[in-house]
Amino acid sequence: MRRTAVLLLSLATPLATPLAAQSSFEGAIAMTVTSDGGKSSEVNYLVKGSKVRMEMPGGRGETMVMIFDVAEKRMVMLMAAQKMYMEQEISGPAAEAADKANAAKITRTGKFETIAGYKCEHVLVAEDGSSSDVCVAKGLGAFRMPSGGGRGGTPREPEWQAGLGDGGFPLKVQKGDKVTMEVKSIDKKTLDAALFAPPSDFRKMDMGGMMRRRP
Repeated sequence: MRRTAVLLLSLATPLATPLAAQSSFEGAIAMTVTSDGGKSSEVNYLVKGSKVRMEMPGGRGETMVMIFDVAEKRMVMLMAAQKMYMEQEISGPAAEAADKANAAKITRTGKFETIAGYKCEHVLVAEDGSSSDVCVAKGLGAFRMPSGGGRGGTPREPEWQAGLGDGGFPLKVQKGDKVTMEVKSIDKKTLDAALFAPPSDFRKMDMGGMMRRRP
């Protein structure tokens, strides 16, 4: 569970968007994420307004669910087995300022591809000593994730995405000859608002109480 979450968040971090960004797209995007070790995981990415719900394989055959509310700067992680949820603020101006210092070089290739029925443009991204080929599509909003390697952080607009001028959603990310993320299907539809909030019978985890009980 932890490996899948960290991998997806590491892919998402360079593709995050500012808090003000809103998506006109509403629906479900199915994607495959592949780890450095070659293990693939199927991820369901649901979008409704400024909210995102991510469903991915967890431990013991369970599904890991994370909900992000970009407008309210909040992340919620559901723990179905315990019928509990953990809530965390994702504000952090200091972290955002530090991230902005890591500028990236982008190169538009002028090459296009159609993936899951959407046309995307291949953009070369050189950042932090590595290079990726990202095929970016319009009309799907932007790939929103907090920075911080799975520990939260402020959603940010990285230098390379700002350089594109119009943002975009990554349909495929490739490093060298290895595809690390690829969208398999896009289903534009109206989603139930209940998907983007903890179920009514789930209990909120008292993180403050847990910290106070530590010796």
